[in-house]
Parts: sequence; structure tokens; C-alpha cells
Amino acid sequence: MNEIVNYKKVLINISPKQWPAFLIENAFVSGNKINVELAATFSRVGTLMDFKNFVRIEPVEAPEGSAEVFLTYCGVLGYGVYMSKYYDQGLLDQLRIKANDPRPIIQKAVVKALQYIGHYKFHKLINYVDDWKTGTPLEQRACLVAVCSPELLKDQEATLEALELLEWATATFVEDIDWDQDYEVLHEEVARCWSVLVAENPNKGRQMMERWIKEKHPAVNSIMKKSLQKDLLQALDYDWTNKWLYKLKQFDNG
Repeated sequence: MNEIVNYKKVLINISPKQWPAFLIENAFVSGNKINVELAATFSRVGTLMDFKNFVRIEPVEAPEGSAEVFLTYCGVLGYGVYMSKYYDQGLLDQLRIKANDPRPIIQKAVVKALQYIGHYKFHKLINYVDDWKTGTPLEQRACLVAVCSPELLKDQEATLEALELLEWATATFVEDIDWDQDYEVLHEEVARCWSVLVAENPNKGRQMMERWIKEKHPAVNSIMKKSLQKDLLQALDYDWTNKWLYKLKQFDNG
């Protein structure tokens, strides 16, 4: 907390023209670890114009691992803070584009931006990402990671809304898709999210998982197998998880 307060003090007391240089100079801590405290502070101190300028920086100008990419990271987080208070379809569209950014650090920033919105009001986040659920694999992944964050699932209504979104993402794998690395990433995330949401709402979550397993779709069952093997579900109900893992093995064997 002291570090965040200190960064705020510095940013407020230097000229906004000096912000980019200060951010680049302090982009990393402990070697190559990104300075998340500074990014979080700037997302609340900077202006919308700063955020827009930073988000416009092209990947070729700020590649993964460079200090310059930190500016875009900060800009994306700034969008999240701004949209937690004000609706702006243009900014939301830019966030969605950035979910497909080739730089993993910017993909993570999009998730954090969405989480900022969800912390303010979870239902607002659900509404904002409603059409992301049928988007690209990376767009689906971004909204899933954000919506299925345990710290945002504060009540059963939130968990049920998250489960509905997760079902949409799961249904993606029933379709005839051109499997690539992005779908592999989404596949892993869908499996993880099932374990998180079933742990949050065991009765409804297990019922939904069982219904999917009974469909006997190979790609979906692969997701369910990975989810059932997660420590979270193994600890929740060892007998139930292993009963369904056994059934999945039987399905695989015909």
C-alpha cells in the first residue's frame, strides 16, 4: 500500500508530460517483473487522453518484454477504471480488439480491465461482454477469466450468470472449428473455469457438468476431464469427481 501511495504522490507532483518517461523508467521491478502497483496507480491518476494515446501504440513499437509495452498496459487498465464508472462503447470496442493482441501481457491487461469493471458492478461486466462470448477464442477467454474470478463471485446470482457465460464458451467446442493455439488456450481456460464455478455453486455446477458429460462429445469431454482433475474439484468432492472421470474413460473406450 505504501508503494502505491508513493507512486501516486510522484505522479501528481510531476508534469503530465513526464509521465511516459517515468512509466517507462519504472516499468519493471525485480528484474523483468512488470510493475503492477505503478500500473494500477496510473490507471487512477492518468487522464482518458493518456490512456487512449498509450493504447494506440502499435505492437511493433512496444513489443512483448519491452519497457514501452508498459505504456499500453497502463492505458488498457485505465480504460477499465474509466468504464467502471462511465459507459463508452468505443472504449469497449477497443478493449475487445486488444483481447486479440499478440502480446500476452496486453491480453492480461484486458482481463484486469474487465475485472475493474466487475469489482464496481458485476452485472455491468456481464452486460459489457455479452457479445464477446461468441467472438474469437481470445475474446471468449478474456471475458471468461474476468467473469470467473472468485473475488467477483460474491453471490449465487453472479455465479449463475458466470455459469451461463461458461456454457456458451463450452458450446464453442461442439461446433466445427479450425483448431489452433488460440482454441487450445480457450480449451484450458474453460476447463479451469468449470472447476471454479462448480466449487462456487456445487449443486447447480455439478448438475450442468453432468449434463455436458452425458452428451459424449469428445472435445467437451476433454474439457470436463481436465476440470475434474483440478485440485479444486478433487478437494470439493473426491468421490463425485472420480465417478465421472471413470465414466469419461468408459466413453472414450466406446
